[in-house]
Amino acid sequence: MSTSFEQYRAVDEATAWIDRSDRVRFKVSGPDAAKFLHNVTTNDVKRLAVGRGCEAFVTSLQGKTLAYVTISARPVAFLLRADPGGLDLARAHLQKYGIFDDVVQGDESATSAEYHLVGPGAAEWLERAGAVAPEAQELAGVETRIQGLDVLCIRESPTGRPGFTLIASGPDGPALGETLRDGGLAELAPETFEALRIEAGTPVFGADVTEKNLPQEIARDDRTISFVKGCYLGQETVARLDALGHVNKILKALRFAPGDPVPPPGAGLEADGKVVGSVTSSAYSPGWGAGVGLGIVRVAHASPGTSLSWRRPEDGGTFPASVADPPNLPSRS
Repeated sequence: MSTSFEQYRAVDEATAWIDRSDRVRFKVSGPDAAKFLHNVTTNDVKRLAVGRGCEAFVTSLQGKTLAYVTISARPVAFLLRADPGGLDLARAHLQKYGIFDDVVQGDESATSAEYHLVGPGAAEWLERAGAVAPEAQELAGVETRIQGLDVLCIRESPTGRPGFTLIASGPDGPALGETLRDGGLAELAPETFEALRIEAGTPVFGADVTEKNLPQEIARDDRTISFVKGCYLGQETVARLDALGHVNKILKALRFAPGDPVPPPGAGLEADGKVVGSVTSSAYSPGWGAGVGLGIVRVAHASPGTSLSWRRPEDGGTFPASVADPPNLPSRS
């Protein structure tokens, strides 16, 4: 196994991959599939042409986030993907409102596999493997073949670097994993991918996003919310916040000092001795040579460069932190 620094360097200089099959893959099909998803998520699903995708939140009637998903429009269905456990709160909600439309919902997580290919050489590797890459738009997808295996290839950059998500079903799933493993690529450890994800500012449901959050608090409005699509469940709250012009707290990138410990998720963030937020995700970044994180911070203390401190839970020790705008990628110079 290569070191985390070697894996990290491969993402910026070569090609790396990671098995992400523990994520949720959920299919919605039927004549009313587009209408149904349009009515239960924050984005404009009806406008998605086949081969296109978007991010979205599933929201409750009160406008709170029940799930953070990507939605891919396929020829006969929509594919929703979420982080492990990321649809747990939304399943009953989707089933409840699905009875009003002609749709079929099914979890395909156990019968499919998902991998992420990332780095400046990723597109070239796909070409050598005989695959057709999607068009150059985030979350564009295409059905293709890799060394005889049927694969859905989605252009996606959860690490902030050029990448592709590869999904295969049935026996092609593990076979695709073996193809990647034998392909001369660096395999990313979960902790390395976590550092890359946090640098990119990509949120995870259950950590950076929970059912306590309003969609605008996650600071991905341009990717996840349509303010002109019309009514959907939770739309009134989202529209009211948009009219207000701001939220009271927001997800931001965090930097920690070299040599200091990495704060655990849940550690409080303080300004002038008062708690103004909390760390939601954290990891050691080989690129920064220090800890990086994401955290929910009150907007009065959320400007880039704002100095905060975090308090170690076990002994009350305090360490410096600073706020940044995601993506929080280290310089490659």
